Amino acid sequence: MASAEQDCIEIKVDVGILKNQVAMLTQLCNKMDAVIDRLMENQNKMSDDIYDDMEKKKQDTVADIKELHSRITTVDRNLSDKIELTERRIMDEIKSLRTDINEHNKKEDNELKKILEWKWAVAGGIVVFAWLLSHVNILSSLGKVFG
Repeated sequence: MASAEQDCIEIKVDVGILKNQVAMLTQLCNKMDAVIDRLMENQNKMSDDIYDDMEKKKQDTVADIKELHSRITTVDRNLSDKIELTERRIMDEIKSLRTDINEHNKKEDNELKKILEWKWAVAGGIVVFAWLLSHVNILSSLGKVFG
């Protein structure tokens, strides 16, 4: 019986050791579960942060695009206004030049008419003088006058 008691004691000791080892393994598993839970929470938090950052960057990009669109529209309007103003100025200058050219042409036409009037008047005077010379004997008239 001593051997049976001895075996019983060894079995009890082995069972006690196994219980301690099972308890330690259970603690380790619980700790591992806690670590895994924390890692999953951190991973979820990091994923959420990444998605939040991505959403924020998307919104910033949309806002930047709207701002660029607004600036492009403003620049387009300003350029259109400046082009229109420049076109008006050019058209006004063209009208002014046209008016100046017309006035200059009228002035030259009037001067040319005056020259033509003088030309015809002189030509008429020459014709009258020539007719008088041909019909009146100047030498005989002069002799009578001085003589």
